[in-house]
Amino acid sequence: MALTPFGRARRSPRRTARIALLTSAALAASVLTSTVSAQSAAAAPKAESHTGGRLFSTPDTALGTGWRTSSDRAVTGTGDSAGFHILVADESKSFTYREVADLTQDGLDGIGPWTGYVCQSGSGRYAAAVYAPSTAVNTPSLMQHGGFAAVVDLDTGKVTQVATGVQLAYFSPGCGTGDTVTFTRTTVGDSAKGTTTLLDIDARTGKRVEKTTVDGQFTNPVPTTDGHVGVLGGRLVEVAAGGITSTLTKLPGRAFALVPSAGGALDVAVVAGGQDVLRRWTGGKLTKLGTAPLGKLGLFARQGGDLVAGVVSGVGNAPGLLKKSAPDKPLSASREGHLLTASAASREVRGMTSKIGSTGGEGAGVIDVSALATASDTASATEVTTAAAAADTADDVEPLSTDGTPEKNVLAAQGVTPTDPNPQTHYSNCLVKRDDVNAQALQPSTNMVEWAVDQAVHGDLNITRPANYLGTESEAYNPESLFPRVALTGGGTVPAQVMLGILAQESNFKQASWHSVPGDGGNPLTGDYYGNADSIHYYPNNGAADCGYGIAQVTAGMNEAKPDPYEPTQAYAIATDYAANIAAGLQILSKTWNQLKGLGMNVNTGNSAYVENWSMALWGYNSGVYSDTSANGGQVGLGWFNNPANPIYPADRLPFLRASYDDASHPADWPYEEKVMGWIETPQMTYNAQASYTRPLFPTGGGLPAEQLYLNTNYRAYCGSSNNCDPNAATGTDPCPAENETCWFDGSVNWGAGEDSATGSTENLAYSLGSGEPALDRQYDAGPCGGAPSGLLIDDVPKPNDNTQGCTDSTRIDGKFNLQLGDNFTYQRPDGSWRATGDIAPIDLHQLGAGYDGHVWFTHTYAGGNGSAASAADLWHKVSATWTPYPELMAQSGTTGVLYNIYVHLPNHGAQGKVAYNVHVGNSGQGVAELHSCPITQQTWSGGNDTWLSLGTLRLWEGAYMQADNTSYAGATGDLDVAYDAAVFQPTTTAATGPCFTGS
Repeated sequence: MALTPFGRARRSPRRTARIALLTSAALAASVLTSTVSAQSAAAAPKAESHTGGRLFSTPDTALGTGWRTSSDRAVTGTGDSAGFHILVADESKSFTYREVADLTQDGLDGIGPWTGYVCQSGSGRYAAAVYAPSTAVNTPSLMQHGGFAAVVDLDTGKVTQVATGVQLAYFSPGCGTGDTVTFTRTTVGDSAKGTTTLLDIDARTGKRVEKTTVDGQFTNPVPTTDGHVGVLGGRLVEVAAGGITSTLTKLPGRAFALVPSAGGALDVAVVAGGQDVLRRWTGGKLTKLGTAPLGKLGLFARQGGDLVAGVVSGVGNAPGLLKKSAPDKPLSASREGHLLTASAASREVRGMTSKIGSTGGEGAGVIDVSALATASDTASATEVTTAAAAADTADDVEPLSTDGTPEKNVLAAQGVTPTDPNPQTHYSNCLVKRDDVNAQALQPSTNMVEWAVDQAVHGDLNITRPANYLGTESEAYNPESLFPRVALTGGGTVPAQVMLGILAQESNFKQASWHSVPGDGGNPLTGDYYGNADSIHYYPNNGAADCGYGIAQVTAGMNEAKPDPYEPTQAYAIATDYAANIAAGLQILSKTWNQLKGLGMNVNTGNSAYVENWSMALWGYNSGVYSDTSANGGQVGLGWFNNPANPIYPADRLPFLRASYDDASHPADWPYEEKVMGWIETPQMTYNAQASYTRPLFPTGGGLPAEQLYLNTNYRAYCGSSNNCDPNAATGTDPCPAENETCWFDGSVNWGAGEDSATGSTENLAYSLGSGEPALDRQYDAGPCGGAPSGLLIDDVPKPNDNTQGCTDSTRIDGKFNLQLGDNFTYQRPDGSWRATGDIAPIDLHQLGAGYDGHVWFTHTYAGGNGSAASAADLWHKVSATWTPYPELMAQSGTTGVLYNIYVHLPNHGAQGKVAYNVHVGNSGQGVAELHSCPITQQTWSGGNDTWLSLGTLRLWEGAYMQADNTSYAGATGDLDVAYDAAVFQPTTTAATGPCFTGS
């Protein structure tokens, strides 16, 4: 039979949680920006504050009497750990904001916050969005081509995923005057060489209508009826079929916005002469329209033309262009310009940077929105609580034959048998393997991280880890002996806050996976372990993994396919021990500093004591320092990707987190070094709203702003003869017009910072040198070590004493625990593709240092069912657990058997979903029913506590076993945790009370 794969649609509700509302004063303070200049703050109108998405209590006053019949619509997007939320507000409903879609990927719900960008199509009916985990901004390749693309019908909420592997940048997607939207994908990285692919999608159908490849770094795409317009090499260009470009004009400055206006005109916003400048291209001429202070001009598409908003001077008579005043650059504008949305940020993301909100996840899905009605200058703020949205998701599906028979059944009928273990090689090249019970990382609390950094930067990280630390079976070691501190060229030490800023940006202080909270064990946090952009929908791509491990995302030496891998003790220490990981990351940073010194590259005075002088070392920490003159065309120094002049970053940006805490929701707008400096200046917050680490000692000079780093905002600073840049180019011109392989920077910069305490920031230690490791501040109580009910104990790991929680009481195991991944069929189809569910299922299987004896396995609930519904089960993500008592400990076949009370342990977190525990009674020889099922909802029975749950009593014989999986029920959507922990079969003579079994 011919096998025909097909797609399926399903509703994907996401969990949302509410926390206490902001006070009116706090809401009002957040309007337009969280932190603004005194001038802007003075100009900001007094704000109303509301909840439920409602912005205006008297819309007739705020919007004018015609609002009820208006077709105006506002669209914006923001992300958190629940996904990238698309919000919409119609003026006919008084601009009440609501969530219309929540964009995420099944199985990635624990990866941390999401980020993205959104634009509205010309008809106003559709939104186009690019979205990705926020961690993608730490990996250049994922920013280039690691995002997901979708279109959203704003009337119905239907979501269609249209592409994967797209660029994460402020200008993508691009929308024009019609319903064609453009997504970009680029190969341009550090070398500045490569191509940009333009993917045109018809938003009405979700189908691709054109694919065009342009040589070079093409930005700010606008789809037109004839192709595209955009920016290439500092020029405004047209792109025709086949990627052929023609220059319209040279741009006098760095573009950060390009919008079509009436009559075929194009309005472009550039940075020139230290300010924002608005210009218009029409009739073959480029004309200046207006100006604004740096970062104070927003340019937006509008029905029938465009809109400029902010602190804008000039403009005059420009057909199709509408000007609106606002205290700051808005985040977005409604389609007809009646509403300016100033900010939209999740309470969870704000909780990372301020005491407004929470970092514990309970703020996810609660969005604070501030806006301005342009008809009356009425400012308002509201709260939107997100809800489920319909989504058509491209997923791994069970291919069906032409008569509707599942592929698995077809293969079985043809005599193809299951294979286990899986013979395929779709695995990972990362050195320390995932889901290895001897490679569990302990997630430290923030006090431990800051202590380790303070000690490590000064060579005082003198702590001995005993043999088998965290159950790794490694020999004893000292982190600093494994990774000795590297002396800095020129003397001094790395300021502690520089390393803390790196850890905040790289991992949010995560040594273990995103699923683990302080006190938990878990799989080590590993960057793109499977080489498939962290997707659960695609096979692992062996050889393509990033292999960045732990809190500092140590990559070098952690890939078994590359030269000079670490030896096992070092590798396992990096993967599992936060202190060792910090020491290894510090080595890499120190070596980067020394490489730059060896090339004669300095920032300011080059004195290592000052935080500001580390900006280029941070650049190189992320994307590398190139010193081999025989490679890269002879270019050395720092590559193009993180150069502040790179046009993938908006030229009008202000320092990260300085103007608004909401910057954390779109971090791709800043190069890596600027993000780290932002986290140094604005520490992340803990789950209980405390600063994760101490701020540095800021400059004391009277001419500098208080409590701020002395940062360089002149993006021409990294220009010189070495990279074809002219830092002295005339005002209004582009200093780096080449934007090609000559853009490598190997010079020095000096903006007057870091000379002494008056101009430079220095470290501020929270812990005295030589002090001991502080106590772990747990978020959840530790699970029980021992204390199981009497009987036959079957733990979920073969050596229960190998755990991250210090449990060592287990003396025996009375049975075998087993996990089956997928359906065990591995089959090469006639077209050369493979069916290998066992390669997909492990991606959403995780360890957690919780539950009985400090270890559980967990996954998520996926669609399935029993009986006839079982054929619809999502076998690609199915994880089955089996607990089997040793046969010699059970009653023999032909006897009357033995009654057993059957217990399962439920951890205090990581166990939420519905599970059917199916018990096979064994070889009775008595004609007894072989299978008994006990369906429960784990969260209901645990109540958030570690619990031994008695399922009831059954009579069992040798060969008995209990089985559970994550596909027991129809309608599951990959959201709820399912835990597999220890079980006990307790011999008894009296039936126990339980939810299911009664002693039959």
